[in-house]
Amino acid sequence: MGAKDVQVEELYSLDSDTLHALAPVHGLIFLFKWQGASSSEPPAGPTTESEHVYFAQQIIQNACATQAILSVLLNRSDDIELGETLNNFRSFSVDLPPDMRGLALTNCDQIREVHNSFVRPEAFLSDDKRPATKDDDVFHFISYVPVGGRLYELDGLKNGPVDHGETSDWLNDVGEVIQKRMSEYSQSEIRFNLLAVIGDRRKILTQKITTMDADISKLLKRLEALRLDDHADSHDEVSRVESQIGMLNSERAGLEHMVEIENDKFAKYRTDNALRKHNFIPMVYQLLRGMAMKGSLEPATEQAKELGKKRARQPRQE
Repeated sequence: MGAKDVQVEELYSLDSDTLHALAPVHGLIFLFKWQGASSSEPPAGPTTESEHVYFAQQIIQNACATQAILSVLLNRSDDIELGETLNNFRSFSVDLPPDMRGLALTNCDQIREVHNSFVRPEAFLSDDKRPATKDDDVFHFISYVPVGGRLYELDGLKNGPVDHGETSDWLNDVGEVIQKRMSEYSQSEIRFNLLAVIGDRRKILTQKITTMDADISKLLKRLEALRLDDHADSHDEVSRVESQIGMLNSERAGLEHMVEIENDKFAKYRTDNALRKHNFIPMVYQLLRGMAMKGSLEPATEQAKELGKKRARQPRQE
């Protein structure tokens, strides 16, 4: 969508140290099992209409993940370079009420194209759509963002943002809010997911390496000057500077390794996205057609059925 120098990172802990280690953290995205109307009730604080918060209602189904990401980006425009598409959309819709913002979001061609590009190809499309029931597992994404020194929960299914109060360090406070929400579910419910919208780790780490290179260069010049000095007290200083250079080189190697990890991660993302969006149906069709022409499809099908029955009879391992 054009936003620069941001990435989404999956989190496995809510503790403050973990969150602060990823700074800058622009917002959090929380995935949970939606429990019908009860999930739309704010867990804390009144629903508020703050002129400082960009809030859009969710107008269409199956768009809560995209809307949760946009809720973070559009509320952190002072810290994130949004790019032309999102800047234009925000400028156009910022004075609209939440429901009209949601409608404008639905009608934005560029955003809709990006959202639809991640839809999995379906072998069969059905027009028979039914509403979810209590027996269905329906999941929902919401956002938590700091705006104007206050912590807000942004859920497109609500009428407005939920104000969780003043915060001087929102990364310390948001954990308690999310833990409270999770406690409303049974102890057997573990299907939660937490994502952080953070600064591009590769760029941040590269900037640290550049700064460290400058420090190492200064120390090397200092070391060269000390070695030309024959005074006795300069020998101790040489040892101290050499130790500093060694420590910085060790830290630099660690940072370079972290950059490699991030590069590998993004390469895997690209591969996963390509596989997710690729349409394998024609290939599968041709494979099955070829097996049928050779007479091997029916035996393979029967063999698969027998294997399925055998696995079903095997006791499950707890």
